[in-house]
Amino acid sequence: MKGTNNMEKNSALTQEIEDIARREGASLVGFGNIERWDGAPAEAHPHSILPITRSVIAIALPQSRGALMAIEEGSYWQAYNVDSYWYLNEVEAPRIIRQVVMYLEERGFTAVSVHNPFFHNKGKKLRPEHATGPDGIVSLRMIGVCCGLGELGRSKIFLSPQFGPRQRIFAIFTDAELMPTPLFEGKVCDDCRLCETECQAKAIGKERCIELKVEDRIYSHAPLDTEACNIVHPGTTPEWSPFWTGKEKPGEAPEYHKSLMTRFGHLGICAGRSCIRSCLDHLEKTERIQSKFNAPLITKPRWVIKPAESDE
Repeated sequence: MKGTNNMEKNSALTQEIEDIARREGASLVGFGNIERWDGAPAEAHPHSILPITRSVIAIALPQSRGALMAIEEGSYWQAYNVDSYWYLNEVEAPRIIRQVVMYLEERGFTAVSVHNPFFHNKGKKLRPEHATGPDGIVSLRMIGVCCGLGELGRSKIFLSPQFGPRQRIFAIFTDAELMPTPLFEGKVCDDCRLCETECQAKAIGKERCIELKVEDRIYSHAPLDTEACNIVHPGTTPEWSPFWTGKEKPGEAPEYHKSLMTRFGHLGICAGRSCIRSCLDHLEKTERIQSKFNAPLITKPRWVIKPAESDE
């Protein structure tokens, strides 16, 4: 009888948290019990951040499709960097997850918000039992998977049946016992390989050979060359960004890049040419996701930056 009462209380608390998150603006909300991370390495386990974690809460906020279309057109980058990067990461998500954290802590539970990571593992290790130094990091993509919101695509990006790759995931770790959302049983990715073939960085491997087990499910993705991605994604050199003018001094970034970093602390130039835009366009056209739009995302030959003409 006591177990039944506890389950009813856990179920009620879980529903209350979902209602709060959705009321505050979360489009997707899921829950995962800590046992779903049993196979995770110590440095990627929720306990690496909050050792008393019993449950993980995931929320998803969609990126603006129009911001992606403007970059696909080659006409406007500000909406993506301001709305789909800065605003979601620094304004909207912190506001929503703080409401959930405070709700839990007002009821005697401990909770910590987990944001889009930066400068992870840069500090000195402070306790012998820690796997790394601060700040700890747990994959937000796997949090989305473990909380039942979707799956991993071939490119390693998180895919939901509602938005495909077009969302950002945020999380809360808590010692509250919450009812886990069933793992996603469907299939969003159909292995079209556009993420691989359209990636200008050639960062996505050819074989889907990396596997991660959650309960009785196996999720997989191809190897991701993050070093290659990190050159193209922020437009590090002139062939990857239209904002290089040729007037920059050695070691100097374009003024537009500097402005984005100064004002918003984010710099996305590639904006997921393959892993987000190609993927999203394919999933929409094949009706593999729920979101529907009047205008297709990709309708023209894709732009490329022509090499600078030689002075010789």
